[in-house]
Amino acid sequence: MRCRPARNPSGSSDGLRWRTPTACCSFLHPFRPKQSVSAKHQKGNSMSHHWDEFTKSLAEESLPRRESLRRLALVVAGAALSPFGLSAAWARGPQDPCKAFCKCRNKSQQNQCLAACRACNGDVSRVCGSCGSGYICCGDGGTCCGNYCVDLDSDIFNCGACGNACPPPGPNETMACINGRCEYDCVDGTVSCGNACTYLDWDPYNCGACGNVCPDSAPYCTQGTCSPCPPGLAQCGNLCVNLTSDPGNCGACGSICGGATPYCLGGQCGDCAEGLVACNGICTDTSSDPYNCGNCGVQCPSDSICIGGICVFGGGGW
Repeated sequence: MRCRPARNPSGSSDGLRWRTPTACCSFLHPFRPKQSVSAKHQKGNSMSHHWDEFTKSLAEESLPRRESLRRLALVVAGAALSPFGLSAAWARGPQDPCKAFCKCRNKSQQNQCLAACRACNGDVSRVCGSCGSGYICCGDGGTCCGNYCVDLDSDIFNCGACGNACPPPGPNETMACINGRCEYDCVDGTVSCGNACTYLDWDPYNCGACGNVCPDSAPYCTQGTCSPCPPGLAQCGNLCVNLTSDPGNCGACGSICGGATPYCLGGQCGDCAEGLVACNGICTDTSSDPYNCGNCGVQCPSDSICIGGICVFGGGGW
């Protein structure tokens, strides 16, 4: 097919021209009106040659006009080579993120999903749910993790990212998710010695100061001072123990109570029920006991609760 000249639609002597989007593939060179560029290979010339000449000419124009001409030339040239013409080039626009996200087969479920997505202004990271259970838009600051809306800035099970659970704290430690980061701190009354939080008032390995180990002659740490064992406690090795309640020295030094969760009460060994731990001769659930949270003697601060053996400030969800 030969491209036949057509009247320039703008009425000017230069610029682009076409007969129909599919019937003619030539347009006048925007800077050299006497020349035309053809999408078909012409004798001695090619489309690539004309395009090179065209792009070189753009450098002579101002930036706004240069960009407008370049875009228009691309649309017309692409339409001339397409069996669908200009309509196909112009029909393609930015994809609706909600339609791309919602894939429910049921029409009412699909509409409900689209409504939730549009309530989030197309932010699909805040659209939570499923086709069967329905969708909701998480509020400002919320993110959908699984089927739940969470706050990545404060959720200890999704801290900074979905599924990023903060590792459990150590003894005498508290843990919280702050601004998307897992933060750890020593409980009130303790200080950090190396990688552990301890009480300097009674820790014989850090008595009065980190690293100050009490000698065998004065293995007891009280008020931060090493001293012999006080009345009521017996010296077993370099430790002062209560022989009436210590399951490792029950009734006598070295007398270890057996069982899955042993305890020593009145110098006699016993065994706690499944799921309980003996703390000072009392069986307790260290997963929820705020006075023995995660371990015996770990007391949670007054403004926190013990969940799963962890002292937690505030809620775990959003």
